[in-house]
Formats: sequence, structure tokens, C-alpha cells
Amino acid sequence: MDPATSAAYSQRVWTRALLVRLDLPGGTYCLTDGGFVFYDGFYYLGAEPTLGLFQGISGLTSGMGNQTTRVDLRVLPKSNAAASILGSPNTQGSRVRVWRGAIDRQTGLLVGAPVLRFDGEIDQPRFAISSDRSLTIACGTQSARQLEENADWRGNHSFHTTRWPGEAGMVRVAGISKITQDLGTWRT
Repeated sequence: MDPATSAAYSQRVWTRALLVRLDLPGGTYCLTDGGFVFYDGFYYLGAEPTLGLFQGISGLTSGMGNQTTRVDLRVLPKSNAAASILGSPNTQGSRVRVWRGAIDRQTGLLVGAPVLRFDGEIDQPRFAISSDRSLTIACGTQSARQLEENADWRGNHSFHTTRWPGEAGMVRVAGISKITQDLGTWRT
């Protein structure tokens, strides 16, 4: 952690700033939890002109045991177009980064360099139709993907030849029951 940021965190009263960068297929969008902040060549805005208002984030903790960090970003989309950008299936897998920093109250600038708290990807957007029409974007990490159940997949000849054509090292694998439609690979 940057020494200036560490010193700011140790103050009795300090102003926190959460910075969220969404690297979506249509462009990079930078949000913050209040006002605006300039960091790493980007302006982070509380009310992003294209997307809308950044409402908050939850789940920003370290994973424990066999769990990984998962965060939920909450955005109030500005319009139907903003909601379609955030809710599009094309956004799934897009990179999301979250930093936590401190603001100097006199200058309004970041103190030192903010700390990267989350570096992951968009998993699934969820709309909540209520008085505020919020959109929650569930985000996970690559580590979470590694913990997904895959006990039903086996090394088999069909999959092996898709990766190494002509190689017959898996031709005698047994226990295969059907071919999946999506990948053309065999599952048990």
C-alpha cells in the first residue's frame, strides 16, 4: 500500500473513495461513489453520463476457505439504452476493477495511489424493477471459475482431437454416453 494512502487510512476521519472501472465491449466506463475523481488517466464519475448513477457495491471482502471474492455492483441506469448496455449478454466476462482510496478534503484529489481491492469479470446482471429501477451486476474472479464443479467432464478422444487433430492418445477412453450440442465434446 502506498505510504500516503496508508497514512490517510489511519486518520480518525477520512473520506473514502471507491473507484470502479468497467471495461465493456462498447468502451470503458469509470464510476465512483461520490462526485468525481481523476485516476490513471480516467475521470471516475458518480453520475456517469452514459450509464447513470453508481449506487454502491457489496461483498467487497476477501474470500475465506474454498470461497472466492464476489461483488455486486448496483447502478441506477440513466435510460433504457444504458440498461441495455449494462444488461447485454455481451458484457458477460468483461473486466471489472475496484479500488479503494482516500480523498484529501482540502484539494479534492486522491491521496497517494488507491488500493486495488477487486479484479474480476462480470458474471450476471440482474434488474430489480421497483421505484428506483436498479441494476445489480454480479461479478466474480477467475479463481471462482476454477472452483466450479466439473466432476462430470472426462478426458476423452472427441475433445482431445478438437485440440490436437490426428493425435490418438485418448482413443480407448471408456464410460462415454453422449455428445453435447454446444461444444461437440463427449460427457458422461
